[in-house]
Formats: sequence, C-alpha cells, structure tokens
Amino acid sequence: MAPNDDSSKQNRTEFIVRYLEILFNTINHVLIGYVSIYLSYLCYMMSISSIMTWHIFLTAVGYHFFMAESFLTLYAANTWTMENSPETKRRLHWILQLIGCVAIIVGTAIEVWDKERRNRSHFKSDHAITGLVSIIFIVLSMLNGVASIYAYKIRNIIKPIYVKMSHYICGIVAFVIGMTSLALEYSPRRMVSTENVNMLILFSSIVAALTCIGVAKTMYSQFKGMCR
Repeated sequence: MAPNDDSSKQNRTEFIVRYLEILFNTINHVLIGYVSIYLSYLCYMMSISSIMTWHIFLTAVGYHFFMAESFLTLYAANTWTMENSPETKRRLHWILQLIGCVAIIVGTAIEVWDKERRNRSHFKSDHAITGLVSIIFIVLSMLNGVASIYAYKIRNIIKPIYVKMSHYICGIVAFVIGMTSLALEYSPRRMVSTENVNMLILFSSIVAALTCIGVAKTMYSQFKGMCR
C-alpha cells in the first residue's frame, strides 16, 4: 500500500473518531440538561419551603449540571469550549466546579441541620453514606485543585503531574459516588412513577460514563504532555 493511502486511511479514521467524540459529547450535554431541568421541575412542584426540596435541588444541580459540565470544559471534544484557550477552559472549570461544590455542600449541610433539629440520626442509608463519602472527596479535590495552581512553584517538593492527577482522580471519584448517591434516592415516592425512576437512573448512568471517558482522555493527554 502506498504511503499516501496509509496517510489517507489514518486521517479518515481520526475524522470518524473525532466526529463520534463530538456526537457523544453532544448527547451527554442533552442528557445533562434534560435530567437537570426535570429534577428542577420536580422540586418546583414540591413545597418550596421544604428543606428536602432544597436538598434535592442543590445536590442534583451541583452534581448533575455544574460538576459534570466543569469536567467537560477541559475535554478537547467538548462542543462549547473547543475553541477556547487552555487558560479560559481552566477558568471555566474552576467557576463551574466551585459553584457545584458549594451547592452540594450547602444542600447536604441543610439536610444534616434539619435532621439534627428533629433529633433524627445521620448517615444511616446508602444514599446518605455515599453522599458523605462524596463530600470527603470533594474537599480533597478542592485542596488538590488549589495545590495544582501552585504546582510549578512547589515542583521541588512534589512533581506537578502528581498534584494534577490527584486532583483529577479525587474529583472524578467524588462525582461518580455523588451520582450514585443521587441514583439511590430516585424512587417512585419522589419521581412520580417507576418508569421515571428507571429513566433517571439510565440517563444519569450514561452521563457519568460519558463524562468519565472525557476526563480519562483529558488526563491521558495531559500525562503525555507532562512526560515529554
């Protein structure tokens, strides 16, 4: 086979892969938006004065929208940031991540406060335990994120690649466990019907998987760049 044929075949393969990445990334955005809007609508239909309503709303949009979108900003195939500079992507990542983490922590804190006020036990259910574990990893991710800003200055103490990889890993673990915590709380009692519950679990699982694939590719690309 001629060299030009090999080059043409490689370019064609790269084009198809790139197209599929953008396609699945777009599907991911649609599912993120759909579930976030759906859960927000359910909260709107519930009592606005209820602590539980705000707990569901803040944690749902925190994980399902802000955290997911914050990871995707760094993904090369992300449709709405692919033309931005690395610096702009990092800034967007920080803003979305911060909003999401604050929403999650506040949403969890008010539920803990409400249980304390009513003398109810804390962190007994699978939903509550996974939520607590996720919060721990969120805090670790935020600390690693701050350290990654100064990674170059502290390079004599620890290699920047270790700081950044630790930040990514803690963040994605927090996200996956947090999404699992949300899925554990989906129930016909809150979500109207079994069909709606199954839909939310399916869509949330797809969002988590596609987001993790994007993060994994971003990590791999940065790891290769740092090893050069």
